[in-house]
Parts: sequence; C-alpha cells; structure tokens
Amino acid sequence: MRVLFSQRYLRAIESNALSIEIPQAARRKVWTQLSAFNAPMHIQRDPYDNWISRSSVLEETESDLLTENGWQRVPVTPYPDDTQYHEALRLLVLTGEGAYVFDTIEIASSYMDAAEKDALRQKVNQIFELHDCPWRMSDGEFFKLDADFVGARLAANAHDSLAANQFTGAANEYAKARQYLGTGHVREAIFFAGHSFESVMNVLTKLEHANGDRLIKELGAQGYFDDLPENVRAGFMDQVLRALPFLRNKLGGHGQGKDIVAIPPSYGDLAIQIAAAFHNFLITKHLERSPPPKSDSEPSMPAELTADDDIPF
Repeated sequence: MRVLFSQRYLRAIESNALSIEIPQAARRKVWTQLSAFNAPMHIQRDPYDNWISRSSVLEETESDLLTENGWQRVPVTPYPDDTQYHEALRLLVLTGEGAYVFDTIEIASSYMDAAEKDALRQKVNQIFELHDCPWRMSDGEFFKLDADFVGARLAANAHDSLAANQFTGAANEYAKARQYLGTGHVREAIFFAGHSFESVMNVLTKLEHANGDRLIKELGAQGYFDDLPENVRAGFMDQVLRALPFLRNKLGGHGQGKDIVAIPPSYGDLAIQIAAAFHNFLITKHLERSPPPKSDSEPSMPAELTADDDIPF
C-alpha cells in the first residue's frame, strides 16, 4: 500500500501549515460514489490456507484505515450502534477530518481495477471542481491546486498525461514537486518540477545524461518544432523552453545556497505550472509524430456532473 495522504502531509497538518476544507455537499456526493463503487471481493488472507473470505471494497478500506492509523475503531462521535452498511465509515467521510476523507478515497481506489479506479477519479474530481474544492486526485493520490483556473487545469491533467504515456520517472518527479509545494518546501518543488521536464526530454530524445540545453537542442534537431516559422524557432527554444531549467538552476538547485534566501511560494506555483504546460505540449507533439494504434473498442466515459445533479444521499 502507498503512503496515505495523512501520512504524506503529517508534519504540515500537525503544524497547521496545511488545512483541508471539504464542503458538506461534496462530502455527501463523494460518499455516494464510494458506495456505488463498493464491489464485492473474495480474499485469501492466509497464503498457506485456501480459505477465501467474502469482503467488499469499503470493508477492506475500513480495515486498512484502522491498521494504518492504529485505531481501535473509526474516530466518529457518537459511534453508531448500527454497524451495517459501513455506517462509521460513512460518518467519517461526512463529518471527519479532511485528511482522513482523502485517506478513505485513496484506499478504496487501490482495491479497484483500472477502469473503476479511473471512473472514480473522474467523478471525485468533477465533484470537487463543482464545489470549488481545490483538491484533485491523480494516479491514486490527492494534490492541491492553486487558485488560478488555467494553472489548475494544467496541473490536473499533467500527471495523468505523463502516466498514461509511460513517462513514469517524470510522473514521479512531478508528483514530488506538488507534494513539496503542498508542505511549503518551495525550493524542492522547483527542483523536482524542473527535473520532471528534463526527464520527459530524456525519453523523447533518448539521451540519458544530457543537460537541459543539450536536450532542447536535440528536440529541435529531431524536428519537434519544425512547424514554427524559422525566424521564431530559435527564440522559442532559447527563451521559452529554457524558462523552467533557468528556474530550477537558479532557485531550485540543491546545494546552491539552500535556505539562505526564502523563496516565495508563488515561484513554486509558477514552476509547477510551467512544467505542466511543457509536459502537455511535448507529449501532444510526441503523439502527433507517432500516434498510438486505435483500439477496437473505446472506453465509455462517465457522465458529466452538474452542480444541480439529483444524486441520492
């Protein structure tokens, strides 16, 4: 199991550097979605015993919450007498601390197959967007968006684009950048945002140990920017694409005067948004140059939610 949200951000939560506010309407809709995805499961708990236990996604989620947090029972007051239908877990999602709500969703997601996991992610993200909650789920984990709409859209899509197109190293570095920014470590956020961009370029150019300048030149040599007018191409490569490497080297470079000068969080936001824009731009160019084969059947997309959806609670 991955490290849960409340564990990843433990210090920031305990020091009140990070607060999680989830509107009540969003909580109700999230619980409705968790209930809808509560599929039955059959688990062999002892590898040396053929006994198969009947369980469900939410039953295993509650069990994991107790184990990971060292709880005897779910921390809701008053504790429900009726233990059917996961009532304690329902109350935790509806009234509990926001970090534990995210823990619940992340654990439940981990027990789903790929299609269900992605459908739940899309539903949860739609709900949070409708109710102006600045958190999104990507690759099974929650991260916080900034207030800028364009930046929020970029950040929400970037990790998914990386993971879906097999840029695993870049996806992990980008996730670290978001986590560091969420805990107030701006320098580290800038460093990993820049490193994720270079990792994408490493994959595209097949150059493993080149620096940012060499990678950008190689992208140009391979024709990635041939659709630009010739008099614009050099400036684009020298000025636009070098913006994030510049930030990384000057503000996020490890061992280069770290902690001597405090860096405003806005520069961490900027680095992550630039990384997201560059990731999406380069992956789009990559797919245009070598489009993936079409599958025989297209996966169905979940219906869009609206703020006035008549969802039973």
